[in-house]
Amino acid sequence: MTQHNPHHVPDDPNVFVPVSVRAWQDGYDAGVSSPPDVPPTPLVRDPDYADAWAEGALAGNADGRAEYWRWAYFTTGRPEEGRPDHHAHWYTPRDSGVPERQGRAALPRSWPCVGDKPLRVMLTRFAPEAPFREGLTGRSLARACEQKNVERLYMPVALSASAPVGASGDPLRDNGYEHGEVTASEDEAMDVLAGLTDATVRFPGLIRYTPAAEHDFFELLPVGGELPAERPTRGSGTASGA
Repeated sequence: MTQHNPHHVPDDPNVFVPVSVRAWQDGYDAGVSSPPDVPPTPLVRDPDYADAWAEGALAGNADGRAEYWRWAYFTTGRPEEGRPDHHAHWYTPRDSGVPERQGRAALPRSWPCVGDKPLRVMLTRFAPEAPFREGLTGRSLARACEQKNVERLYMPVALSASAPVGASGDPLRDNGYEHGEVTASEDEAMDVLAGLTDATVRFPGLIRYTPAAEHDFFELLPVGGELPAERPTRGSGTASGA
């Protein structure tokens, strides 16, 4: 069973959130996406942050071992052909459950991922009225979905063919990705995804978010089931994503 943040978050948005809340979540995200060993605690001046981060990393590592590892896909830099993520073989895709339909992109596989960049984009577009609090993106988005009675959110995404120029304030675009709008409709997202499959983008796919309490969990469904990190280097055989 997935472990949850043991540090209390004040219900009053005007009350300061203890640093241990964000630290535990940061450590958990690192632990569940850094197989197979517990990642080292970063060198920071605040001992409370360091202690909570280490606790979170242990919990994330335990969940990764017991359940499955999650790919920090949008935080490891722009993927390139022939330069796979050295951790890629630890991450195992699952059946996406998306049926094939004529005229639609095939999304046969789903990759469990973790990271707040896509969720920050989804939060600002799905619930712009929600106050942003550092380290609480997953919690805020899950609460917004509950309040609006939405079970899932979707957002088309693709790697831009050109590097980002300047800072836009959009955490995905600043990391080299293009994306469509956020919708609660899979059909609407698939229609937009079809518009992303042109010469200006590469490796299009769909982000699927299912509320998971405070965690920054989501799934990445790449068109054709193939991720950039699976592309073989020149002269080698086909790489495995599992």
